[in-house]
Amino acid sequence: MQGAILAVGNELIRGQVFNTTSFWAARELLACGYTIKEILTVPDEKDLIIKRLKEFLEAYNFCLVSGGLGPTTDDITNEAVAAALGRPLVVNEEMVRRIKEREQALNIPHNPLRLRMAELPEGAVLLTNERAMAGYYLKIGEKILFCLPGVPQEFRHLLKTRVLALLEDFLPPSEVIRHRLFKFFGLREADINLKLKEIEDAFPEVSLGYYPVLPEIHVSVLVKAANEQKADEIFSLVRERLEREFGVYIFGYDDDLLEAVIGRLLLERHETLAVAESCTGGLIASRITRIPGSSAYFERGVVTYSNQAKKEILGVPEEALQKYGAVSEPVALAMAEGVRRLARTDYGLSVTGIAGPTGGSPEKPVGTVWIGFSCKEGTVARCFLFPGDRHMVQAYAAETALDWLRRYLRYGTLVPRYQFTCRG
Repeated sequence: MQGAILAVGNELIRGQVFNTTSFWAARELLACGYTIKEILTVPDEKDLIIKRLKEFLEAYNFCLVSGGLGPTTDDITNEAVAAALGRPLVVNEEMVRRIKEREQALNIPHNPLRLRMAELPEGAVLLTNERAMAGYYLKIGEKILFCLPGVPQEFRHLLKTRVLALLEDFLPPSEVIRHRLFKFFGLREADINLKLKEIEDAFPEVSLGYYPVLPEIHVSVLVKAANEQKADEIFSLVRERLEREFGVYIFGYDDDLLEAVIGRLLLERHETLAVAESCTGGLIASRITRIPGSSAYFERGVVTYSNQAKKEILGVPEEALQKYGAVSEPVALAMAEGVRRLARTDYGLSVTGIAGPTGGSPEKPVGTVWIGFSCKEGTVARCFLFPGDRHMVQAYAAETALDWLRRYLRYGTLVPRYQFTCRG
């Protein structure tokens, strides 16, 4: 079954809000056997919404519209949908009741503009619940149209709790689909593609997609088959082949975050971590602490940006700073050891480098980063030359430090290998 997504909103067209919701929806739908053929973003312009909506309903089995269901004057999706279908707008009394109850529950004065949300195309069936005020669907012959709120949390909630079930009832998928996103770090996209080409050639039922989410590479594996047994059999073969071929470079699947994978491993081992950062400015600590429950394994993070801070907080020797400079192996080693000793943790990570755009030299060009790792086996450091602008160098440095820890926790690798340019 094929569908399309129409995202409505001036804020999307103008780049004020990044439309991640549509792409998330496409992935969720695909996992359930529904293929999204087009994703289109349009401004709050009635004629344009009508035009695109008619085209999608003509071409596909279903359509999702997001945004434009609110109470303000620029929320015109309901009017556009009614006009596209040749149906009148009618007041939905159930929606009126919910709006008034919501106002009372929040103890806010009644605003008549909110009642615009109750003027829906004739035949609309509400999808709303306690977590989403707006949203409905319409049956159009053998096709179905869903209108969902643009607020990401509400859109995602309704898609998971209502839309997927309704699609399965009205338009059951004709094929069995198995889908998984494999997340890589430490390899180049072209090298991954070269090895996976054999899989695509061997299995016509398999479709692979390559998505650089720098500094990571995500590979989508999609299997379509006539029945569940065949789909599971092929998917299992492909998964085993991928894990055998790439092993250590695959850090997670689907919604996994590298920092969450590390958190689970540290919890399993009942071990703790501290980090000392210079050029990444707290990025590593920020990533770790955005995972709920990270206080169980993350003891502290310190940003020792200046040489004075490195000496005072971490005990980096003055001699090492004077003789080798802040971006050097001795300093990275001292930082990793220092933060581990200071925090009394099982592991210490350190990062010191030149993120740019200034500060580089022929001996230490922009992108030069030393990463240190300290554990019970000892303390080691490696030098990398990362590509890109300041933001990208910081992202690569943080990712590499975190992945280094992951490899040690999972495989016992004290000095991992990467395809980045290594200078030491």
